[in-house]
Order: sequence, then structure tokens, then C-alpha cells
Amino acid sequence: MKHRIDGKKLCRNFNERKALIKSLTRSVFTYGSIKTTQAKVQAIVPTVEKLANIIITKEELTAKRELYKVLQDQHWVNRVVANLKSVFGDQKSNFTTIEKIKRRFGDDALIVKFSFTKPVNFQPEKKEEVKKEKAEKKIKTVKKVKAIKKETK
Repeated sequence: MKHRIDGKKLCRNFNERKALIKSLTRSVFTYGSIKTTQAKVQAIVPTVEKLANIIITKEELTAKRELYKVLQDQHWVNRVVANLKSVFGDQKSNFTTIEKIKRRFGDDALIVKFSFTKPVNFQPEKKEEVKKEKAEKKIKTVKKVKAIKKETK
């Protein structure tokens, strides 16, 4: 009898399984959705749901500490907490959804898309103004260098 045994083994030993679950969870909180096999998704659903619930319901410091255990980047943790709280508000469960995509050729494994129910953008906003200023500075320095070369000739 299998008393108090839960979760999937995924043909891996304990450390490999722990690393796989951590990396898949990190990917979900980085990109908002992932495409992988159904068995792997079923293994990470409880972890992602639990973390999302902690972020929404617990105090901010507690939520950030729990999320930091997975993401290992403080700036990213701050961005994830802010975005999830703004998108989901007072929702306490059902943060994720699973959509069947196709069967993988070769082993016929079911590939699914695992994502949040509402669109969440965790990527940092791009700053185009800074790039324009840098380009203008480069142009000015190139002009100065050309002017100096003309004077020396």
C-alpha cells in the first residue's frame, strides 16, 4: 500500500524531480505560460497554484519570501508579485488553465499549454528613450572624431 505517497515520479530520482519542478515553475512565472507534457504539468500544478494563492492572500513580505525560494531573483519577485496582485485581485483559487495542443510524434505524449487564466505579463517594460539617447550620443562622438581627423590633416 502506498500510504502518504503523492506526486508523480516522472522517471527521475528525487533531486532530478525537484530540479525539474523548480525549473518548470520558474518558467511559468517568467513567461506566463509553457508548453510541455501533461504528466509534467500535473506535477507542477499544485506548486504553481499554492504560490499564486500565497502571493494573493498572504502579506507581501511572506509572499515575496516564498516566491524567492523558486525564482532566486529579487527584482523578478517584485515584478511577479505586483503583476499577479493587479491582475487577479481578490481571487483565491483557479489561477491556471491547461489546454491540450497535440500529440508528440515518436512517443505519442500529450503536449499541453499551461498558463494563467488571465493574461499576465511578467516581462520588464522596454525603455526606448534610453536607446535613442545612446544612439544620439554615438552620432555626436562620431562627428567629433571626424572633425578632429579633418583638423589634423
